[in-house]
Amino acid sequence: MVSADETEVVYDQGNVPSFFSAPALSYTAMVVRSPCTNFGLSLGFLVLFMMGSSTVWENTDPGEYDWIVSTSPYSEDQDAIGSATDSVTKLEADEEGSRTTASFMHSMFLLYEWNDGRNENFVTAEHVQELCEIEARFATLEEYPDYCVLKEAGSTECADMDLSFPLQFYGLDHDWSCPLLEESVVEVKVASMIESLDDEDGIGMLQYGFFFDKDAMDNEYALKVRSMMSLGAPLEGFESETDNINEQYKLYEGFYEGFEETTWKAFGKKSSLSGTAYNGEHVVGDIELRYWSFDIQQLEFKRTVETDMLFSMGSIIFVFTWIYIHVGSYFLAAIAMTQIVSSLPIGNFFYKVIGGIPYFDTLHTLVIFLVLGVGADDVFVLVDAWYQSESLDRRAGETDDQFRWRRMHVAYARTVHAVFNTSFTTAMAFVATAISPIMPISTFGIYAAICIILNYVMVCLITPGAIIVYDIKIKHWPCLCMPIFPCCMCCKAVPKVETEVAEKVEEKTDGGVEKFFKNIYLPIITGASGKMNACIMIAMCVGWGAFAMNAGFKLTPPTEQEKWFPDKHMFTGLLDDNANMYLAGVDDQYVKMTWAFGIEGIDRDTNDNGKPFDIYVPNENRGTVVYDSDFDITAPATQQDILDTCELLRTTTCTVKACNFGKLSRDEGVTCFLEEFDLWLTETHSEARADITGAEVKARLLEFRADTKPASNPIAGSWEQTIGVIDGEIKFVKIESVSTMLTLQPVDDKKEVRVVVDAMIEDIDASSAATTGKLITEAGIEWTWMETEQGLVDGLFNGFAICFPVAFFVLLFATFNTIVSLFAIISIIFIVASVLGVVQMNGYDLGVAESIAGIIVIGFSVDYVVHLAHMYMEALEFDKTTRKDR
Repeated sequence: MVSADETEVVYDQGNVPSFFSAPALSYTAMVVRSPCTNFGLSLGFLVLFMMGSSTVWENTDPGEYDWIVSTSPYSEDQDAIGSATDSVTKLEADEEGSRTTASFMHSMFLLYEWNDGRNENFVTAEHVQELCEIEARFATLEEYPDYCVLKEAGSTECADMDLSFPLQFYGLDHDWSCPLLEESVVEVKVASMIESLDDEDGIGMLQYGFFFDKDAMDNEYALKVRSMMSLGAPLEGFESETDNINEQYKLYEGFYEGFEETTWKAFGKKSSLSGTAYNGEHVVGDIELRYWSFDIQQLEFKRTVETDMLFSMGSIIFVFTWIYIHVGSYFLAAIAMTQIVSSLPIGNFFYKVIGGIPYFDTLHTLVIFLVLGVGADDVFVLVDAWYQSESLDRRAGETDDQFRWRRMHVAYARTVHAVFNTSFTTAMAFVATAISPIMPISTFGIYAAICIILNYVMVCLITPGAIIVYDIKIKHWPCLCMPIFPCCMCCKAVPKVETEVAEKVEEKTDGGVEKFFKNIYLPIITGASGKMNACIMIAMCVGWGAFAMNAGFKLTPPTEQEKWFPDKHMFTGLLDDNANMYLAGVDDQYVKMTWAFGIEGIDRDTNDNGKPFDIYVPNENRGTVVYDSDFDITAPATQQDILDTCELLRTTTCTVKACNFGKLSRDEGVTCFLEEFDLWLTETHSEARADITGAEVKARLLEFRADTKPASNPIAGSWEQTIGVIDGEIKFVKIESVSTMLTLQPVDDKKEVRVVVDAMIEDIDASSAATTGKLITEAGIEWTWMETEQGLVDGLFNGFAICFPVAFFVLLFATFNTIVSLFAIISIIFIVASVLGVVQMNGYDLGVAESIAGIIVIGFSVDYVVHLAHMYMEALEFDKTTRKDR
């Protein structure tokens, strides 16, 4: 055995002392001296730590703000307006949770067309009946009365579905029995609808343009039609649509699960591990149906993620098998996989408990694919070094334990050094993503870096003991080479082995990969014409790298809706078709914008519960609104500024791609409370606003707020959130407008519209009176998601700017050779450029998935290039002086 006071180590061929040699000497002595004790304790601690860490493993419930850049001015303006709106004094007449508002977020679009693409009239009596039967599955669900839009507050009667195409023929109050209509009745009705689309006053287009494809007027018949079926908001027990939004979403998703069940059954579809029900067409007769809602898409996301996570088990089995093939031991493969898999819950412990980051999403579980590759690589380095150390010369009188110590020290010192270089650079590649403004991407990088570091620590602390235990005990028992209870006889006595005579070590047979590089590739670049061949290869790689890099730099945020699903999936391209293939959209398809006076901004550090905003808990404590102390609604100058803004919203031109009709706002799309107040004042009190004093203006506005409703929504509408009354004072006012920009437009198109909006705000602010203050605006998710899309690009390239220099200096430290380090970093850059260039050449944009892939490829490329560069230089220490030998 190795004695405790035995400290001298003879450095064998090339094992030159380094920073890692002293710790390696001490640790390997301990491992060889007490292999079973050391290994048993370390493995036991690992298992206990893993089990304990698993108690904090829990995914965060997804929320609407997770991917929003909360520090952006667009997000701050949105939160300021939202906070102000939530703080207003409620009107006594208003009933909370009345469900009289049709929720666009929880509406469903149904698109119908010929399944064979024929060019003839689609609207027949038979088709109208079949469309009615399809939509009846939605409207006749048992749960529908609990989710439908109510006719009025306090009512239990569902409102008419005025955007159902078949109900245009059966009547909005139809009972969904869907009898077959006379063909002549259908022909007359559809002809009347299409004819009215060309009315001079535009009423026909507003009434029927939603239903028909863009060629309907020219063809005088429809090739495609569509419906929209809406659910009401807020649901019972909630004050508003945004109140406890996650809980409401779960309820809506439950409703749509019922719709999916009946619809899939009717179309003979089902989802399974082999595929989703939305792959392929939904066809009945000669009708193809496509349907989409945000809730159905979320359900499909969840199913896809759950399926993908099951596939990760296949990855684990594959990597386990490959480790076994490479190391030749089930025991070592099992220990390696235990280390790799345990790094996830243990990493989660350091991430959540030590790092204090509570956010953990499904995205973070993708780290399993990273640690499978990097962790297996770490194990291969140590095991390969151990097997290679068999070639060391046995010394006279050297015992087996002494020889094992010497072998393990050589293997361990090399591994600790080599894997440190790769682990550090790989971890830094992911740490660089922590600067991403998008919180899930940032935390993904942090978690990945922790798991990479843990794999390094475990391969240094646990694998050496496993190798010695296997070498001393397990490999002598063939029955234990089975993957069942590999440690059950770990500490049994082994047959005595003579130690005086060195064992003859058989040379390990090269595999196919080794043979290719040794017998084919190596002679090409080191033979008689090696320099020329190497120069040709370098020139080819540089040419390709430059070409790929040029393509990669052309990557932009998505220019169309991101394709979250395969091309054959029903949802792929559906929203683009829904936005572009029909004559007109309903108001809910166009972006609604809110314009507010009297709001200064948001204070992120102030909340009712005393807790500041936490970027890792983005759906809570968003901050408290800061009001403009100079705002005075009773001042005539302020009132005139509001009226001027209303008029400017109606007349501002917008000729960029995303704007329709050449204007920023839709006709009749601006709701100006002050204009309706003037009419009410005249009709109710026979007064003009100019003739009443400041105090009277305030009193009349409070009366107007309580007693009237907007003309655009006379049943369910209210001025409660438009005229912001807090503690009896009018703190802010809002103007609502419906823009001409359709929802969910590409980021570059939205940027152009935002330029128009910012120019208009600048003009208004420049001309506003001191009593009016500045104007701020929000447009739901449109502006905030635009920042997210741009942040994906900026975060990725900023990460490159950090991780590449770090990788270069680590390479310099590992190789002590500037030229080799320079070649290595160029190789890393070209690897990343190749991936991103191919992404761009295949027509993809830099969306969420592509950004994550870019982050991952940095980690892998750094890992393997550093290995090659380091080992090439380390070969000098083993008397490998020629390029070929090295």
